[in-house]
Amino acid sequence: MYDWPEVREATCALEEALQAAIGDALNIAPEHFTPWPAGLDVHESWSEPGVLLTQTCGYPLTHALHGKVRLLGTPHYAAPGCREHYYCSQIIVGKNSSHETLEDLRGAPAVYNTPDSQSGMNAFRRSIAPLSDGRPFFSSVFESGGHLKSVKAVAAGDADVASIDAVCWWLVCQELPELANMVRPLAQTLPAPGLPMITSKRFSVTQTEQIADVVADVFLDPKTQKSRERLGIRGFSKLDFEDYASIPAMEQEASLLGYPVLA
Repeated sequence: MYDWPEVREATCALEEALQAAIGDALNIAPEHFTPWPAGLDVHESWSEPGVLLTQTCGYPLTHALHGKVRLLGTPHYAAPGCREHYYCSQIIVGKNSSHETLEDLRGAPAVYNTPDSQSGMNAFRRSIAPLSDGRPFFSSVFESGGHLKSVKAVAAGDADVASIDAVCWWLVCQELPELANMVRPLAQTLPAPGLPMITSKRFSVTQTEQIADVVADVFLDPKTQKSRERLGIRGFSKLDFEDYASIPAMEQEASLLGYPVLA
């Protein structure tokens, strides 16, 4: 989910280590792995029966993917706003914006990445809900298609505010400092379990446990330290679906406050 071009070399190195270790644990020979299908969208891949390991978002996990995949857990990230297996979003505005509080954003244009995003939509909606009085809060809301696009929209003045995954914001600061310098964090959302790593339901519960154990080991292995540092990964927690209950709870709380849609 954080496979940006700027860190792709580190991502590939970590993926290779994970594939080799999981293959050994499950006795999957290298020739039995197939290349990523050309043109396969990451959203489509989440429920593909042949997927051994991938990462999704907590909102799809608790909604569209519920009962369709096996959950492994989530990495620990070093980004500000992350603690153990929890993360949050940074609500950002333009660097020279006059907005100092969330209340100041009433009537401003907003942007979000995708409607099935925990960090860019659901947590954002929950942050605004107590201020909304059950009515639309922003003058307009539009979808950008990705967190980086949302940051660029705020930097360009096309929107006044966006909610950016804490890890994505850290990557912007690390890899795109000129862009980071054009915006600033205004507030943080409530925390939630981080982006989950999943596997196909074709694997048994026992095999799923084995995969999760391998991921935990690889994410602490000194041999992967260089790539993990570049990606901000410093550990892993095995989790159950119940651990993600706070995500649908945020959705329900926003609804109860009369703000079911980010608007």
